[in-house]
Amino acid sequence: ANLRGKLDKVTIVFKPLGLNHFVRRPFSAICPNDSQLFIEWNEAESYPTFLDDFYATDDQAKRCDLLEDFLLSLHRPIENGVKLQNAISLLIDFEKALSIEEIACAIGLTTRTFNRLFRDNLGISPIGFRKIARFRHSLNFKLFDEQFKRLTDVAYNSNFYDQSYFISIYKKMTGSNPKMFFEEVERVGADKLLFQFLKS
Repeated sequence: ANLRGKLDKVTIVFKPLGLNHFVRRPFSAICPNDSQLFIEWNEAESYPTFLDDFYATDDQAKRCDLLEDFLLSLHRPIENGVKLQNAISLLIDFEKALSIEEIACAIGLTTRTFNRLFRDNLGISPIGFRKIARFRHSLNFKLFDEQFKRLTDVAYNSNFYDQSYFISIYKKMTGSNPKMFFEEVERVGADKLLFQFLKS
């Protein structure tokens, strides 16, 4: 559907494992697809009241308070949260570049248990997560670090030692090669928000 006029909406950006603190079911059960509507909070008793109160005011400070209170009412610790957070830190440590087996061992799990636990809580395998992390890492180098202008430098500093692999990851993630992709995206403001402008 085409939307016209002003929109009044809120976007919450969670870090990996962030959303898991505010839901009861495993992430893989809530978000089985790459893209879908999030309806997990619809059954929460306080959700309709929260929405009514949130959209009844234009006061941004009050909206923040309402959102914080609602999220705190849902908050709970994640089982194995510390192990998973440690695993994420090791997966995005491109200096060490530990294997999945080494990471599983470091957090005290078998590789099979680690893979299952990771997929249940993040909806993706550890290898898939690392690919996305490398891709995002390369984006930051190219768009937000002035010293990295050449794509070969971006690839190397993101631990893509094989240029053809670097290109294939970009094609998989964006649908185009790195050179074309960076010609089509623009930063918005000082924030790390990107828009890709598509030709119609």
